[in-house]
Amino acid sequence: MVVGTIVLAISWPESLAAHTELESSQPSDGDFVSQSISQISLTFSRPVEPVSNGMIAFDERGVEHQPVAVDSVDGKTWTMSYEAPLPDGRYEVYWRVTSADGHFIEGAFAFTVAVQEPRSAVSPSPSLQETQDGKTTEPLVNPTETGVSATRSVTPTPTYSTPEMESPSTQPTTTAASTPGATSGNDGTRPAPSPTAAPAETAVEGRTPPSLLSSAQRQDSAVTGSQRIAEATRILIFLATMGIVGGLAFMALVVRDEPLDSDRARRWVGVGGIVLTASAALASLNRAVVIEREWSAFWSPDAIADAVSTHFGVAAGLRLAGGLALAVTLLRAAAHPPRRWTVVTALMGGALVIASFAFDGHTVTEGPRWLHAVASVSHVSAAAVWTGGLVLLVDLLWRRRRRGADVYRPLMRFSRMAATSLVLAGATGTAMAIIVLDRFADLWSTPWGRFLLAKIALVAVAAAIGGHNRWVLVPAIKENGQATIHRRLRIAVATEAVVLLGVAVVAAFLVAAAAA
Repeated sequence: MVVGTIVLAISWPESLAAHTELESSQPSDGDFVSQSISQISLTFSRPVEPVSNGMIAFDERGVEHQPVAVDSVDGKTWTMSYEAPLPDGRYEVYWRVTSADGHFIEGAFAFTVAVQEPRSAVSPSPSLQETQDGKTTEPLVNPTETGVSATRSVTPTPTYSTPEMESPSTQPTTTAASTPGATSGNDGTRPAPSPTAAPAETAVEGRTPPSLLSSAQRQDSAVTGSQRIAEATRILIFLATMGIVGGLAFMALVVRDEPLDSDRARRWVGVGGIVLTASAALASLNRAVVIEREWSAFWSPDAIADAVSTHFGVAAGLRLAGGLALAVTLLRAAAHPPRRWTVVTALMGGALVIASFAFDGHTVTEGPRWLHAVASVSHVSAAAVWTGGLVLLVDLLWRRRRRGADVYRPLMRFSRMAATSLVLAGATGTAMAIIVLDRFADLWSTPWGRFLLAKIALVAVAAAIGGHNRWVLVPAIKENGQATIHRRLRIAVATEAVVLLGVAVVAAFLVAAAAA
């Protein structure tokens, strides 16, 4: 992984991936619209799907303006349609969507509607004023009575990032002198909007207008709680996967001719299947809460169906099927002699678990789909063989030391397996980083990149400990077999296992982190 990072810095392409983001909107952020509008459009860089009330407008009083329809033809451009044109005033559009990889993206933009009302025909009336020469003239029109306002051309913004809510003192203002086509008031500044709309920063009945430009202010207890559950289930899924895949590899390559140790590893894999099944089921139910932002969605069939009708649902289904097959098969085999169908079912269950990572995280959106899927599955498999196998090796060393049994042969077998896994994990991890990140600087400027750097640092520590074990402690055990060497080796292997479990936890956060 460390060597791969150096390779990234030397050979990074300018752009390999485009991340999902809001590219433009009509009206654009900050626009002054002089014509009646009954539609608002949002264009994203990639197909998205609004979640729950994911596109909604609020006026300056905090009143919600719910569209009658939110439609899209291609999944990239979404149109919010209203029955009647929006009244004059300032609006903030809040949007929340989910991308193809299952990540939630949200933001907001603001614009002002200030429709210029046509001047009525002048007819003799008491409102006409008489001059000294007996002629009549029309009185000056107060701009506050006409609703005339400055306008600015509606131009989609080429790139978009969610701005932070500005305080009233920092809200941008536009003067007629600087705005083409603006109608000036008597003092040369932009006339005030129509009296039908209150000033944008005026509180109504003592309430402060809500800030839609900060997602933190939109979160409630359901959102916060469901996010914590999502993080916990991701960690459990990664740890269970490490135990399952690593345990299967440990049984096949390290203790294949040791019935007692094989039975022990089989039980570990069965427990991992139970944890994976429970975690995948909880993650599916919790996904509905994340989307709907209500705890009641946890037991709503419609909300759950919507939550699992995406790539996320495919990954969860594969984990449920694989975990359940492993739990039932291997736990039963622990009480009865294993048969051929037991081995086949266990391998199929493990394959389903690994395949689920082809539908998880950035794998489904970044770079060539097939290439990223192959790299992701290979990376998870290699990392799981190393991490899960190492945990079982710690258990084996402690148990064999108490029995006074030989540890050199399983150590050498595991060492070869771990070395192969490290090389494969490094190569595939480097490929995935090139696919996901647009440029090398994203390693420290994006959440995904920073999690990746933390992961690389932990892997480097684990690899250093593993190298010391392989080239220093294992040969020493073969030569003299002293108890002190055995103790040092057990502590070193246990430390390496703890570090790699930390890598799995970081990886759980990495798949959900923003890469842009």
